[in-house]
Amino acid sequence: MAEIFGILNITTDSFSDGGKFLNPDDAIEQGRKLLQEGADWLDVSGQSSNINASLVSEEEEWQRVEPVIRYFVPQGVRISLDSFRPSVQQKGIEAGVRCINDITGFTYEGDRSFLKSAIQKHPELKLIIMHSHNRNIAKNKSDLTPEKVIRKIQAFFRDRRSELLAMDIPESSLCYDPGMGFFLSENPMVSFRVLQELEILKLEFPQLMVGVSRKSFLGNVLGNLPIAEREFVTLACELHLLRYKIPYIRTHNVLKLRQAEKVWNLCQEID
Repeated sequence: MAEIFGILNITTDSFSDGGKFLNPDDAIEQGRKLLQEGADWLDVSGQSSNINASLVSEEEEWQRVEPVIRYFVPQGVRISLDSFRPSVQQKGIEAGVRCINDITGFTYEGDRSFLKSAIQKHPELKLIIMHSHNRNIAKNKSDLTPEKVIRKIQAFFRDRRSELLAMDIPESSLCYDPGMGFFLSENPMVSFRVLQELEILKLEFPQLMVGVSRKSFLGNVLGNLPIAEREFVTLACELHLLRYKIPYIRTHNVLKLRQAEKVWNLCQEID
C-alpha cells in the first residue's frame, strides 16, 4: 500500500494552485482536508517549483510554512518539507519535519552538514533526492530524450547517493524521485518513458517517490489539456504507479487516489 503525500503549496505561483493557501488559516484547513481524505504525509512548500516562478527570500519561504508545521507537528502529523535551501531545511527539521523533499537533489549551494546530526537524532528522517534536468534553478532547455532519460536519472541518483553516504547518511534514509513533466523535458514522451521503465529504476532504487499530479506532460500529450481538466488522466497515471507498487506517491487529490486504490486492490484480490 503506497504512502500518499498530499501536496500543500503555500505559494503565489505554483502551477496548479498558486495563491489559494497563502493565508495560514486556509493552508491549515487544506491540510486538515488532505488528512481526512487519507494523506499519510503533508508535503508543504513555501517556494514554488514552477519553472516560471520567482525565488522568494529564505525568510519569506520559512514564514509561509512555519505556521502549518507548528500547527500539525504537535498533533503527530507527519510533515514533508518541499524545500531546496539548507537553512530552511534545517529550521524545518528543528520544528519537527521528518522528511525533506529537495527538487535539486541536495545540490543547492549551502552547508548541509546539519543533515548528519539530524539523522542521528531522528533516524526516521527521510531525504528525497529529486532529479531535474536543470536542478530547476536555471531555465535552460532540456537535452533529455526518451532513449537516454533513464540512464541520466540513474547516474544522478548514484552520484547523489554516494555523496550523502559519504556524509554518514544511511542509505535507509534516502528516497528517490525521478522528476516528471518540465523537471525532465518539454517533450511529454520523456516522462512517459520514465513511467514505462519504472521497474528498471525500482530495481536499483526501491524507495521511489513519483508525482504525476496535474503535470504538464499529461496536458501536452492531449493537446494542451487545461490544468483543471487533468484529474482523470492524473488518476490513470497514479493507477500505473499502484500497479508497479511505487511506495510513495505525491498528489493534489488524495481522496480520488484513495478511492481508486481501494477499488484497484479489490480488483487484484483472488479468492
